[in-house]
Amino acid sequence: MEKKLFFALLLLAGIAFASSSIVLSIDGSGSMKDNVNGSRKFEIARNASLCLVDQLQPGDEMAIYLFENSNTVTRVRSFTNSTSALKSSIRALSPDYGGTDLRGGINESGTYLLEHGKFPVKIVIVISDGGSASTTLNRTAAALHAQGVDHISVVGINVRDNASAGKALANIAENGGGQFYSTLDHTDACDAFSQAYNDAVAGGNVEVSPTPTPTPSHTVTPHGTATPHGTATPSGGGGGKLCPLFFLLPAALLAFLAVKK
Repeated sequence: MEKKLFFALLLLAGIAFASSSIVLSIDGSGSMKDNVNGSRKFEIARNASLCLVDQLQPGDEMAIYLFENSNTVTRVRSFTNSTSALKSSIRALSPDYGGTDLRGGINESGTYLLEHGKFPVKIVIVISDGGSASTTLNRTAAALHAQGVDHISVVGINVRDNASAGKALANIAENGGGQFYSTLDHTDACDAFSQAYNDAVAGGNVEVSPTPTPTPSHTVTPHGTATPHGTATPSGGGGGKLCPLFFLLPAALLAFLAVKK
């Protein structure tokens, strides 16, 4: 009996904090060559993707996809927890700048996540400057969410004033159980990735702290709510979803000690 309680306690401790499996899906279409405030959109996406890697917690795994057109959706990095390998793959990205296949990008990313992601928290984060909204796109995001992708969150590059492009991205997030973050520049994209990651691993339970500095002119905007840079922090800290069984640990420990006596 004593041994059984001991091993039960070890099992609970092992699953109390769950790591995340994350797939980053990056738009490499022709419009990503356009400049925003002097920077090419794809370079904004690349630099922000490096920021996302810095947000990962020990134990998280991430894979990277590049979608360019209906014939070119490429997995450039399979799941790994090596931040150096992830950064190397991101820096080496060289898109063909073809058409935009949002559905192909999220479908392949999400399918790979469901088939190969080994952790209970499963997240797709898309970065794009938009595409065509469609019922098929919406259904694909909804189907992936229903099959086990916890969140499909989307970071939009320079789509705040483009209702059509922004709608397609917002629809992906809405149907995929995630959030849409509209940004304009590199700093915003980094903030959006940070908030998307924290929102997803915390299950959306996020506290936004006020900042004493003036609100920047470009802000991360999830679902239309302006959030100052760097203020989004998960209420339970980063890096993993707090399992409900975590609250059973004290009870299991007390039971084990009582039997041992």
